[in-house]
Amino acid sequence: MFRFLAAVVRALVELALTTINTATAFLDWLLAKLTGGGGAAPAEPVKNLEAALPDESRIDEARALERGKAAAADLILKQSPAMQVKTFASMSNKDRLQADLTLLRPDQIAWLLDLSDKQLKVVAEASDRRVAAALEGEHNALTAIRSVGKAEADDGGWLAHRITEKRATTLATAPSHNLGYAIH
Repeated sequence: MFRFLAAVVRALVELALTTINTATAFLDWLLAKLTGGGGAAPAEPVKNLEAALPDESRIDEARALERGKAAAADLILKQSPAMQVKTFASMSNKDRLQADLTLLRPDQIAWLLDLSDKQLKVVAEASDRRVAAALEGEHNALTAIRSVGKAEADDGGWLAHRITEKRATTLATAPSHNLGYAIH
């Protein structure tokens, strides 16, 4: 029985001490908020301020470089629809969600979004002239990729067309071991 009473007294003392500590911490916090104090100590003054600050010409140079990068990116993206398509085709799937396609017509955007990853790789590696021709609907502008507005062949030979497209894609993307010049 004595142990039980000792445990109850010990618990009451611990509760009283916890309450006092909590109240003290709350009063310290309240006092700091009311007086605006409680901040950290001020920093030491810099002895050589001129050496610590960056050179103004370097700051201006960095700003000019950033403006130049932004202007170059805007120029490339706004230059032509073919450049926008090639930029879109070379982006990752995540970045394509934010791509700028403002220079493209709705039918061109639909054509671009219907391309597979392999076809997008072919588009990214193609010349600007070929991409522009595909956007304008020119027949066979890009190897094994239908141009904008071209319907699939309905002559009943869909399998033959698929085999031809596959062979053309394989030949177009296979590395050449022969040295020479390609004419596009």
